[in-house]
Amino acid sequence: MILQAALVLAGLSLASGSICCAPKQFNAFQHVTYVNSTTTMRALYFIVYDGVNDRYLVSGDRSNNKFVGTTKVIYDYKKGVAYSIDAAARTCSKYSLQGQFDDQQSVCVPSDAVSLGPFFYGYNRHRLNSQSYTYNTTTADGRRQNVITTVSEGDCVPVVVTRTTTGGGEGNSLYVLGYNDFYPGIRDITVFDIPPYC
Repeated sequence: MILQAALVLAGLSLASGSICCAPKQFNAFQHVTYVNSTTTMRALYFIVYDGVNDRYLVSGDRSNNKFVGTTKVIYDYKKGVAYSIDAAARTCSKYSLQGQFDDQQSVCVPSDAVSLGPFFYGYNRHRLNSQSYTYNTTTADGRRQNVITTVSEGDCVPVVVTRTTTGGGEGNSLYVLGYNDFYPGIRDITVFDIPPYC
């Protein structure tokens, strides 16, 4: 569930009422940190995000921090199904997805976001120019969230997204999502092919 929430933060193309949005399709590594009063989770995943076709793929193993492996999960919201696939063991489990694909709800920087100013990563000609914004939102269950997002200047590629959520059954929580090796578009569309043993 936490990972699914993470993926909602993932994609940025201009939508009405937005300062900017990320590409609707991309490949990237995501480092996730989630902390509340009872839980701490850290994970590194490889994601292929396809907002055009309402699906995404996640590969990684949070138990031993392997981000390249033989296991992947495909979430296909158009079909309403997810597949957990282990290519080495040639096993596959299939289950129904609840809800709808949340295309870019938190991915775009909303027009009412407040600029926190420019940020720079690196130095000299290798410097990444970026902008940081803050805004407030409400979760589906009515909890308040403060979001701080840093995106690259010009193309709105996400760098870091931080969400602080207050109230609710879990109490206060902090969720940080960092991006690495971001590639706009999908390098290999066959990653979404479902093997015959599924």
